[in-house]
Amino acid sequence: MSFTPSKGSKGLEVNQSIANQYTRDNLAGTKWSHVGTGRTGINSVLDRDIINDHLQTKRRNMGAGFLKLKLQDHDRAKPTPINIGGRLMYPDDEGNYIIIDTSVVNEMQKAEEEKRSYLESVIEKASLSNDICSLILGCADANELEKQYLGVGASGGARMSAELVATDAMPETIETLDPTSQSYSRAIQKFKIVIKKRMPMLDNMTPASTLNEEA
Repeated sequence: MSFTPSKGSKGLEVNQSIANQYTRDNLAGTKWSHVGTGRTGINSVLDRDIINDHLQTKRRNMGAGFLKLKLQDHDRAKPTPINIGGRLMYPDDEGNYIIIDTSVVNEMQKAEEEKRSYLESVIEKASLSNDICSLILGCADANELEKQYLGVGASGGARMSAELVATDAMPETIETLDPTSQSYSRAIQKFKIVIKKRMPMLDNMTPASTLNEEA
């Protein structure tokens, strides 16, 4: 009984899904404490090399993220099982065993959950009004927001279908739509796509002492 590498078995260097775990776009919105020091705000740019070293070390330690092997003498009528995590597992019809490293999956899951949690908090705030959304997306006013990002014909540079581009996704338009309608679903989808594309940076830049200062 012998094994040979299956097609696509090289792992990280050719698997974009795993490589994405270490790219800028996929890290945005995750917690800084995983990769940097206690520096915050503009001072945190000093952590750039620390973060790069951390990600390169993690990439080396985790390796390919999966093992993909083909059983040479595979018998489709009598496939050979292997013990994976205490479970009886069989190859596919071609005799391929594909074993995924749960450590990599868990890392990817943690990052995605952190990003989603952050984005949901941004989306909740931005959806309250045109003015709040304009501020969050860095627009001068609601007119710019409509023309550049959420109005009919606008996409904010995000990839989406022509149907979504032609949708009005302004917050104060969405609140007037029937939540059970297709137009509402399309507007919400476009709204979320644009927010995710922009990934606004929300930070408390006003100290409590200033907020509590009496006029």
